Amino acid sequence: MNAQAHLRNHPHDISDRKRGIWRHLLERWPSVLGLLALLFNVTNGADSHVTAMIIVIASVCYLAASAIGSQRSGWIMVGAASVAVILARLAGLDPTATLLVMGAGFAMLGFLRGDDIDRRELGAQTLAFAGFSAIALTAMMVNPVAALYLAALGHAAWDVVYFVRNKVVPRSLAEACFMLDLGLGIALLLIAWI
Repeated sequence: MNAQAHLRNHPHDISDRKRGIWRHLLERWPSVLGLLALLFNVTNGADSHVTAMIIVIASVCYLAASAIGSQRSGWIMVGAASVAVILARLAGLDPTATLLVMGAGFAMLGFLRGDDIDRRELGAQTLAFAGFSAIALTAMMVNPVAALYLAALGHAAWDVVYFVRNKVVPRSLAEACFMLDLGLGIALLLIAWI
């Protein structure tokens, strides 16, 4: 029996496949969310300032979750950092500077908390925040696509490490962030190549 005859005789197979696709998409909601964020941010082309800000936001979220000592706070920090960017723009402040101050504040909070948190993890997140922010700021100021490409792919690798380790932020956030970072890295690579 050929495939068309099989589908005519078994129409429920098509609906089962559609349900399977939807179920798979629901299970991979973080990846879908990351891809939607990517599309939203590169619709008009990859912008170095937007890309740098996304990398700084991601670094702040990881650092804050580490300083607070709760994986669940990672998603809350995504919302808080986004609100901080919007409020900074409304107040006429530089959103990136606002995020940098936020990150420094969370680092200090974490170190002041003492033994309540994993100090080695906080140290790693603080160094990562400083490193990713420095690369992003450099790219913002001189607009080298290559630096942003490295920062985006570097943070994508960071996301993979924390997805596998299942530490600091929820796996769902690491997965969503990975899709966004990897997509930004690829978009920037294509722009540099063209």
